[in-house]
Amino acid sequence: MNSVQTFQQLRGPCVHLGQSAANLLQRPTATARREVTESLNQLLRKLQEVASRPDSLDPKLAEYVFVPMSHVLRASSIVSTRALELCLECLLILFKTGWRTDISPELAGQFLILLTYLANPSSAENGIPATSEELQVVAFKCMAALSTTLASTPKGRQSLTSTPNIPALGRAVLLILDSIVDVRSDQVKLNAVAALLAIISAIDDRDALASFLPRMVSSLTKVLTPGVNKVKFRVLEQCLEALSLLFLRILSDQQTKDLPVEETGAHIQNISRVQRTTSWMHATASQIKIALANVLKLRHHEKQEVRSALYRLCVRIVQDCRNSLSESAGMVTETLVVLIGAEQESPVSQSLQALASSDPSLAELLRESLRSWIISLPRIMQSKDHISRQQTIHQISVTFRILSQVQVDLSIVNRLLAENLRDSVSNVWRESKDSGPLIESAPVDSTIDSHAVLGPARSMSFEQLALPLKGQDELLNEFTLLLQQLSSSDSSMVVLRDLVNLIRSGRNVSQLATFWLSVNLLRDQFENEAGIKDFLDLGETQKNDSTQLLDELYSFSLDILAEIGPDSEMDWRFQALAVEVVALQAKEHKVEFRVELIDALYPVVYLLGSSSTTLRSHAITCLNVIADACGYTEATDLVVSNVDYLVNAVALKLNTFDISPQAPQVLLMMIRLCGPSLLPYLDDLVESMFSALENFHGYPKLVELLFSVLKGMAEEGIKSPQLSITSGQEDTTRNQSNAGTQIDDVIKTIATLKADRIKKDKASYEDVKGDFLNRPWEAGVEGIEADNPVAQDDEEKEEQPEPPVPEPPAPKTFSILLKISLLTQHYLTSSSPTLRTSLLSLLNTTIPALAKHENSFLPFINTLWPVLLPRLDDPEAYVVSNTLEIIGLMCTYAGDFMKSRIEQIWEDLKAVYGRTQGIKRIPAKGNKVNVGRRKSRTETGLITASSDISSSLREYYVDSPTRLIWDSLVKLLSNVSEHVTVREDLFNDIVDMLEPVLEREAVASALNGRNSDAVWLRRLKMSKGVVDGEKGVRVMTIEPPQLPGKPHWASYNCMYDKF
Repeated sequence: MNSVQTFQQLRGPCVHLGQSAANLLQRPTATARREVTESLNQLLRKLQEVASRPDSLDPKLAEYVFVPMSHVLRASSIVSTRALELCLECLLILFKTGWRTDISPELAGQFLILLTYLANPSSAENGIPATSEELQVVAFKCMAALSTTLASTPKGRQSLTSTPNIPALGRAVLLILDSIVDVRSDQVKLNAVAALLAIISAIDDRDALASFLPRMVSSLTKVLTPGVNKVKFRVLEQCLEALSLLFLRILSDQQTKDLPVEETGAHIQNISRVQRTTSWMHATASQIKIALANVLKLRHHEKQEVRSALYRLCVRIVQDCRNSLSESAGMVTETLVVLIGAEQESPVSQSLQALASSDPSLAELLRESLRSWIISLPRIMQSKDHISRQQTIHQISVTFRILSQVQVDLSIVNRLLAENLRDSVSNVWRESKDSGPLIESAPVDSTIDSHAVLGPARSMSFEQLALPLKGQDELLNEFTLLLQQLSSSDSSMVVLRDLVNLIRSGRNVSQLATFWLSVNLLRDQFENEAGIKDFLDLGETQKNDSTQLLDELYSFSLDILAEIGPDSEMDWRFQALAVEVVALQAKEHKVEFRVELIDALYPVVYLLGSSSTTLRSHAITCLNVIADACGYTEATDLVVSNVDYLVNAVALKLNTFDISPQAPQVLLMMIRLCGPSLLPYLDDLVESMFSALENFHGYPKLVELLFSVLKGMAEEGIKSPQLSITSGQEDTTRNQSNAGTQIDDVIKTIATLKADRIKKDKASYEDVKGDFLNRPWEAGVEGIEADNPVAQDDEEKEEQPEPPVPEPPAPKTFSILLKISLLTQHYLTSSSPTLRTSLLSLLNTTIPALAKHENSFLPFINTLWPVLLPRLDDPEAYVVSNTLEIIGLMCTYAGDFMKSRIEQIWEDLKAVYGRTQGIKRIPAKGNKVNVGRRKSRTETGLITASSDISSSLREYYVDSPTRLIWDSLVKLLSNVSEHVTVREDLFNDIVDMLEPVLEREAVASALNGRNSDAVWLRRLKMSKGVVDGEKGVRVMTIEPPQLPGKPHWASYNCMYDKF
């Protein structure tokens, strides 16, 4: 489309707008204002349609369109705000199309004044009827477009800073900066920054632009300082871009390299301009440093766009303003490193790496910064500023990584790194309050479960050594990342050698820091080499150096582990690091490490008994690593295969009267890990434990610990296949009691006796049949025997009884369990109730297994019985309860062997029963159960419950000790009734005592096996207390026992009493 056609399209809206503007000037009514607004809308739509076609508008057409718009602008005091907005939108299109490359400088100056006037919010008070954010936004857009238009030609750039336009430009810049700082609208701020960027780009005179530099930097710094104003991240991003562009055009090395020393005469007379000189540059650099100190705090901003813009600003300063802003180079470089972060593949990291590779001066700057950070690191670690300490370590790590990747010589840094790292970590360790000696032992019950080692998710990596103070773990994590970066560089061997040489020097914390750094750096180095070791030959030199350093650390670790003991004052973290070195040595040498197990295995297993959770966890992980490296399927196989080393070490400590608690705990852990398969190797060790008990029986805690180990041996021993007891395998030949005699039993017995008598008579008759002897009896007998030697031999064979089948010998595990059980008799009288309970619990574990061999079990009961009886009068209820359970077990497995012993202690059992019934029972709240009176039985002297006591008795509160004894007594009496043939009067006492619990299935079953009639009769008497509330009668439910061969009687209710 040519200009004529465009003109025809724009002619109508322009004429209509001109007429509407003229009418408004003559009669400023509301109708006239609406007509102007509608005309501007039509013109805007037509301009948008025309502008959509490229090159459709030229400067002449733009001037033609602007003529009617100028009438509206002259009437700005009476038109609406919307009309001004539409007018500026049309003007914006003209700037971007018709005046894109050619605009009159004079007209441009007038436009700059007009736009400044309309964008100023205070203009609403001095001319225009009102203002709005939309009007300010479009005014700044027009200002940016006008500046871009002027910047497109040299003539336009010169006109912008010409003497007549300098005041208008100054007012425009000040308005823009005020809007950026003071206006609340983010859209206004964003467009004001865009206008500022356009003006900075359009000004060609650097001295003129320098005149605005202080105000621009000050205003932008106010916006960019964190915490002063809440600004949208897009505004911050554009402000950083404006600051970067401003530095490039005024303060770059290219622009400041030829600055004069003093001002010339022409510039002295021109007050509106600033001449840049060397003194001006120094003063400006100092002020810029202060401003950047606030701006660079944005490096921790949450938005990636802001951090990226800040990175571009820092790169601009480092690359283009390195000399002019040298005072700010340090903090700018620090910010660059912070912005990179820990990710090696981030775009920022790759960009800085490329810059350092292509710019040696930048690499030199980074190296100098790295050196200064390393030197200051120990001092910074002594401060309380956690963020500063963590940030410094991060900076060293990132800078070291970048310089290593670009192959920069770091020899000057390597000489400082080892000692400064040691001093820095030492300062961190010194803050820890958890560096005292490890002298206390945890209880045995707190030791780890074997499933933690043998489970499917067994740990193969060590936990980080945690520190108690807040923030210390983050510092150690930063140091760990630094060592990881160092391990992948060429400097690792140099630093590691220095650290290993320092490891035996220093004391306490300093030595611990050196040890920690050496272990972590060496482990990271081996991990880096593991990935390429199978594909590349790293050379014997490097391999031998790494192995040699590991051997030195391993030797130092064994020395540390050898010093473990109750009197050791060594920091527990030394032991944890030593365990890590042992695991590292095992991973490196694999199966060849088996020869080292004789020295290394016991100290590791010893730590399983430590009171430190971290040490126990380290020991577990080390065992898993050693087992995997040496070819064992799991840690259990490792311990069992090398049990001789461990047993000898534990026995040596016990034989030398080393009473530290760890040795018994190690033994207990070995038993938990290996199970019954380990017990046959512990025969001599049990003797050593007996000897230790004899020598240190006055130490209750030690005795309890040793017996807990013996209990663990017993618990694992009963799992042995030879001693394991499953349901239905018990030998019941001696456990069958005399059940009640029935009529059928009497008939069967008489029939059996009669058959035996008939058989004997028949045999006697057969013996006397035949001829009488013709010679004396003796001679006849001798003659018969002489004549018939075969018959004589047959008779001897018939008369000779068959030899009994000998019982199989008891397994070795049985002997150990029997020894342990017999040993309890000497300590059941101990003053420690905990020990007495532990011993009774041990017997509860071993008795079922010992009962497998009757020849040893019955003498064992005979030996233990005199010591066991006094425990029935023990002041501790749980000891009495356990004693009753032990006696019940003896009755279960010894049967009638316990008959005389039960009769012997019957009065004691009645006394125990009296203790359980002598406690006043208090009804629970809300229960209204009438408890009948108690009556005494003169025949037995027992306190028995009356017929009114039934199952409702369980609803009454009974204190815990009494309940504990009562439950154990019920279990004992049930076992006696079921397995021991006691007298009838004793059985009646049992029924009386168990009357309140006859409804229990187990109790009823045990008593019915002895005499079901007595139980039925007692339940019949008890049933008289059940009341039928509906009919008002007492109802008894009779359930007679079913006799053999007799029909089962149906249950019936008998109403025998009326209320």
